[in-house]
Amino acid sequence: MKNMRSFSSAVICLLALFLLLLVPVAGAQESEDAEDQGISEERIEAEQDMLENKIADLEEKPLEYFGSQKNKRTRVGFYKYRLELLLKDPETYFAEPEEYQGNVKTPED
Repeated sequence: MKNMRSFSSAVICLLALFLLLLVPVAGAQESEDAEDQGISEERIEAEQDMLENKIADLEEKPLEYFGSQKNKRTRVGFYKYRLELLLKDPETYFAEPEEYQGNVKTPED
């Protein structure tokens, strides 16, 4: 009976030690998750601003820059589509980066 009590005490002590070690790790993971969400919000906002600025810049350019109205609509539409995807599903947006690959040559600066 005495051996059973010492075994039970040892098991309880080990469980208590395990829980003490486990709790701080779980708390650290929660704070890291909160930081990741804050970073992703900033990244989403920055990307949204970039896309909105690109759309506004393209809409201001003259038709001659694109060669035709169809080319202009296609290029602006591409960035509007990317903006919609960013707002709808940011994870997919960042997981599948795309660049515009139309037939309009961008002039060299």
